[in-house]
Amino acid sequence: MRCLHIIHRYAPARGGSEKFMIEMSERLVRDGHEVTVYTTDALDIQHFWLRGKSHIETLREKMNGVEVKRFKVRRFPKHPQVLRILGKIPGFAPRSLFSFPSPLVPKMLASISGDETFDIVHAAAFPYDSMLYTGYRISKKQGIPFVASPFLHLGEEENDEVRRFYTRFHQMRLLRMADMVFVQTEIEKNFLLKAGVPEKRMHLLGMGINPSELEGGQGERFREKYELIGPIVCYIGPKTYDKGTFDLIKAMELLWKGGDPATVVMVGTDIEDFRRYVSQLPEKIRSKCLMLDYISDEEKADLLDACDVLVLPSRTDSFGIVFLEAWFYGKPVIGAKAGGIPGVINDGVDGILVSFGDHRGLALAIHKILTDHELAARLGEAGRKKVLSEFTWDKKYASLLATYERLTEDSRR
Repeated sequence: MRCLHIIHRYAPARGGSEKFMIEMSERLVRDGHEVTVYTTDALDIQHFWLRGKSHIETLREKMNGVEVKRFKVRRFPKHPQVLRILGKIPGFAPRSLFSFPSPLVPKMLASISGDETFDIVHAAAFPYDSMLYTGYRISKKQGIPFVASPFLHLGEEENDEVRRFYTRFHQMRLLRMADMVFVQTEIEKNFLLKAGVPEKRMHLLGMGINPSELEGGQGERFREKYELIGPIVCYIGPKTYDKGTFDLIKAMELLWKGGDPATVVMVGTDIEDFRRYVSQLPEKIRSKCLMLDYISDEEKADLLDACDVLVLPSRTDSFGIVFLEAWFYGKPVIGAKAGGIPGVINDGVDGILVSFGDHRGLALAIHKILTDHELAARLGEAGRKKVLSEFTWDKKYASLLATYERLTEDSRR
């Protein structure tokens, strides 16, 4: 098969949807298929709308057998404001191309009329709608199957503050026109059923891990490097309000006031709002927080081995790969009752769920895990069994490949 994958960022950029596309692309190549990736030159996601952010200079390269073609992001003067105006132009195409924060990549759009031919096109992810629109247009031009991975962020059930950016009319139309939509959880599937996506054109896939990449973590090495004593509460991901990082610090403040000796370790990019929030915290609080940017895979494995609990109280996750990574190390996890997380964590069986924004409830959940060692061990072991039996990239790839083969065979008839 000649496969075209379209995504807003690709390696070395990090993220859940990026990791998914990398794993699937490289496995297809290893099985003898041809894979071309269309992506942007962004490294920092803010490159889509701000000048001076990290981007990748190399526009064309082969990475582990995958042909990667990066297209330069373009911006208007006062780009966010202009996009918000253009995104209101009536019509399917303007809404798909100009809805903020979708990247503006005119040369990628021009590839619709290019000479390259493929057997299948697979595009991700919302709210970077121009990626899926380009994939849809290429599929129609070439008469090939169009596969979509929207990675919907559905937020809190009672609050559409997040959901409305991922479920707009043009976005749902793109999914209804797809030959197949890969969904992450039953929550996402049920939402799309109500939005008019036929069940026969949805496939529950989810995410995975590579056990061989994660094994070998040495917790003591992490503790010694950062001189940490006592329990470790771990967070891995972008540090933003929507990811629950503000609530995590507020929860830890309550525990520290009660004399809890734990340290919170937070790994990932600082977004500006979080940076301002932390700068205003008293030094007494900041001294109990270890803030790290991206760390190596080896150091992440060390942290997972060292920590006592992983916390991701986010309302903007369609799945949450970090839960799988923590479970691999037999660690209990805490997530929010928002987005796809309740479709990943079985509350009270392999983790604990709390309401997004409820920092007091989050503090109670953390305290419960740190003080009830039998509960922590039971939750972590249940998670480890689940991830090894259901959530490896090898298993996900086998399912994706079978779907690709069926779609391409049907399209040739």
